[in-house]
Amino acid sequence: MPMVIDPICEIECEAIVQAIDVSPDGKWMAWGGEDGTIRILDMSDSPTQLDPFNVEDSVTHVQFARGEVIIVGTHTSDVYGHERLGGRRWTHAVGGGCDLLGMSDDGTLIACIDGGRHVHVFTENGVKRGRFSSGELIGLSVAKDGTGIAVCDDEGNVYVLDSSGNLRWKRTPIQEDGEVVSAMCFLHDGSLLLSREVLGITPSEVAQIALERWSSTGEQLYSEEIASRSVCLIADGTGALSGHFDGTVTKLSGELEQQNLWKSMYTINDLRRHGDDLLVASWFYLHRIDAEGEEVWRCEHTGLVESIVSNQDGTRIALSGDNQNDYTRENRILWIDPNATPYALSADSEIDADLLEFAEGSELKSPVASADDDLYADDGDDLASFLTPEEQKKLNAGKSSVDDSELFAMLDDEIEQMAKIEDEETDLMAGLSDDDFISHVPPTADAGTDLVVDASQDGTAIVVLDGSATSPGSQGIEQWIWRDGLSKQIGDTPMVKVRLPIGNHTFTLTVSDPARESSTDTITVQVQGTTREDTYDLLDD
Repeated sequence: MPMVIDPICEIECEAIVQAIDVSPDGKWMAWGGEDGTIRILDMSDSPTQLDPFNVEDSVTHVQFARGEVIIVGTHTSDVYGHERLGGRRWTHAVGGGCDLLGMSDDGTLIACIDGGRHVHVFTENGVKRGRFSSGELIGLSVAKDGTGIAVCDDEGNVYVLDSSGNLRWKRTPIQEDGEVVSAMCFLHDGSLLLSREVLGITPSEVAQIALERWSSTGEQLYSEEIASRSVCLIADGTGALSGHFDGTVTKLSGELEQQNLWKSMYTINDLRRHGDDLLVASWFYLHRIDAEGEEVWRCEHTGLVESIVSNQDGTRIALSGDNQNDYTRENRILWIDPNATPYALSADSEIDADLLEFAEGSELKSPVASADDDLYADDGDDLASFLTPEEQKKLNAGKSSVDDSELFAMLDDEIEQMAKIEDEETDLMAGLSDDDFISHVPPTADAGTDLVVDASQDGTAIVVLDGSATSPGSQGIEQWIWRDGLSKQIGDTPMVKVRLPIGNHTFTLTVSDPARESSTDTITVQVQGTTREDTYDLLDD
């Protein structure tokens, strides 16, 4: 039987947990969801919720930085630095929200990739340190000591930056098309370990999936083929730990020699070192695995566990997950002591009490009537209560109100009527071929591509928001709505002309058809210059 542990407590959540973090000392927990509210809990004794605060946008990232500053990334707006008690310290403007966010171990260097695929580097006090742009950036890793930042794009290019966002070196893909980088991490000496996969056909001498280690100056040191792509890499001593898509957990030496430690039936979502043991998030479980590869215990969550969040010494763990079922969605956080005493899970622990008699090994007892009881006895009183006085009289008379000949005649009439109706019905397959039966195709909004423009001498730029590439669907478009980053409606036509100040601006196009089916798309406009205003104007064509 598997060994399990129970959480210290279960925290019920009124929204889906999209981002969560625990302070380094384990005294505080903060989490946020789609409703834009950041909840803070005092975990010193029993979880006590403090006054929440709102950022007016869906939350994508929450992390504790140095000085108990809470870094909040949002879906479409900016990155914020908040006091633990809720007061906002600073705002860092980004284009189209915060898609990815990373931080150094001491919480002094923060890097994020925004919706416009630009890298922003800043401190825990919101001071800008640098910015970098190149291609469609989709991956981010920050060195533990804050000395380096690695980003990758959707074509397999990897860019390593210094702590000010300046490019140190670049790794180009082996093939021009169809290569992706699935995971990255910095090792103890500043070198970069990455997992790359070629999605197309490769020459025989090129591995389809491989691990690569690159020096801090951009030289490839080692390359090793692997059977399944790595989705989680963390530094471990002079090497690393790797969690794979096929559920394998592997220990890697500095030369990328592989040692299989454990195997799950499901993809590895996250890894953490806990002394000599490992903490592994996979499927609905958090597993603790010892040095021999044996499971010490497991803890089950009602949702799919995506990440492991702990305090600095790993003595407390916050576990969140989402079962992705709109009907049975249970939102909760488990507060776990990884050193809790495990116990064996009974084979019948998941069986309801009224079904225990049917569990394996249980003796099934057949129902037996008493000697003076008839299981099917009926004195007629129960049946009589459902009949009218006239029906009760006929029942007591002991004969049917309709004889057999009448019954058969009625049955023949019914069959004839059904045959006539069947002849008059239209062909079902002919109906299926009618144009009206074709499924409704909703419209698809297209707000255009993200724009980068230069401001004129007055510090503004005139930009046309063009949604004319929108697909009308099967019924055409009845309504066009353009909204700005504050959800204020600014237009109701396919194209809208606006005057924008210097900075990053987000606009959302929503289209609807006569059946009220709708679709949205977002565009980010970056106006470059040296001055900045806080307003923009709509312009007439």
